[in-house]
Amino acid sequence: MKKISAQNFMIGLFLAGSLALLVWFNVSRPTILVLHSYATDYSWVRDVNLGINRVLKSKSLYGVRWYYMDTKRHPEPEYKRTAGTAARAVIEKMQPNVIIAIDDDAQQFAAKAFINHPKINVIFSGVNNEASDYGYDKAKNVTGLLERLPLPAIREALQMSDSLQSLGRPVRLAFLGDTSGTVKGDAHQVKQFDWAPVQLVDSKLVPTFPEWQAALNELGGKADVILVTNYRGLRRSDTDKALVSAKEVVAWTEAHAKIPVLSGNGFYTEDGGMLAIGTSPYQQGEAAAAMALQIIVDGKKPNEIPIRRSNQFIVTMSASKMNARQFKLPQVYEAAARTGDKYFP
Repeated sequence: MKKISAQNFMIGLFLAGSLALLVWFNVSRPTILVLHSYATDYSWVRDVNLGINRVLKSKSLYGVRWYYMDTKRHPEPEYKRTAGTAARAVIEKMQPNVIIAIDDDAQQFAAKAFINHPKINVIFSGVNNEASDYGYDKAKNVTGLLERLPLPAIREALQMSDSLQSLGRPVRLAFLGDTSGTVKGDAHQVKQFDWAPVQLVDSKLVPTFPEWQAALNELGGKADVILVTNYRGLRRSDTDKALVSAKEVVAWTEAHAKIPVLSGNGFYTEDGGMLAIGTSPYQQGEAAAAMALQIIVDGKKPNEIPIRRSNQFIVTMSASKMNARQFKLPQVYEAAARTGDKYFP
């Protein structure tokens, strides 16, 4: 039998120890679970993830995993409940130190089940409703960022549009959206906001594409501009529950709207729209990730980190559609869109 030299023995011992240390480190290091309501084919999710990855750079210090509930393409209540059950099972098995739960469905169907959990902390982001709607206002292990439409910036843009100011009277605004929980939160924000001197003349939420078409026509007769946020929940009809694609909705809207349509979500122009002044998805990701690091790196407790409201926005625009509507804004808006690589021909 060949004798093992002392040198080889020490090398083997060192390698075994290093391997054991590596295994221990990977098992014991903090973990973050990014829980999305939607899926990666949604540009909002893509840009929120960009924000998260800008902050979570030191992956050697913590593990990051991702889970997508995909409820935007599957808005049926039964699917959402099933997706929530699956997400909760993943969380129970994984036992992450922090959940970054993004958008309202992730809160409603999964994250709120872990309120005051002794080991799991929750950071919410992209929440259009109130923290109290999920019981987060009374939770010790929860903090986050509320998603709020940049309504002051939208009001300012309406006041600075040459085409609208040439009307010689207060601009009349109408709001239109689908009946998703997210848009209901948007509608509440729109109705509560002080639009003066702009006049909010109507707000309509509709479940089907034919009703969207009828509402667009009706609002075109009573307003000067229409504000939309989301439309991905529109069914083909009362009898056909299939969802109409976002691009089809926006193409029809742009082709048939009597008046300019703008959005409070930046993806509207990617879908084929004219103009959006939208909540920054990058801030939603960056702020949530920074809060996660405060907890797992700095040792802060969630209730020591104040709940915040979003205060950044992005501008996206289509030059050809702006020109077709003769909708003019100061050049700083175009500059902002170009800076963010959101200026389309």
